[in-house]
Amino acid sequence: MMNLLEHLPQHNHVLGIAERVKAKFPNPKGKCEFMSKELAKALNNAGIRAEHVMGNFHLDAPGAFEYLSPEDEEGGDEYIVSHDWVNVEGKVLDISAKQFQQYVHVPITDIVYIGYADPLHNYYEELGHANS
Repeated sequence: MMNLLEHLPQHNHVLGIAERVKAKFPNPKGKCEFMSKELAKALNNAGIRAEHVMGNFHLDAPGAFEYLSPEDEEGGDEYIVSHDWVNVEGKVLDISAKQFQQYVHVPITDIVYIGYADPLHNYYEELGHANS
């Protein structure tokens, strides 16, 4: 039996897996860690090296208060949100970034899959990798 995924470019394969995982989470707000863990696992299971990244997402307009949990300290930076995503071959793969659209001046697609040259890449600040 022929596996059609073997004949698709890896870019399309990555996006297909990302779409399937994203569909499991109708509301991504506050779920970036869980979504990133599941996405990294699905990609690695498909033979695509992926790393779960922990970091910050920088906003153009104040709005971080919307994402704070009760345990978070008060008085934090209103332009920085703690955020998780996946790194695939040096690219940012983020299936939960769309939730920040109202606070940034550049377009955010439903599935972000970008390299360093994309203006949106400047909004990501990598702090470390999680053991997914």
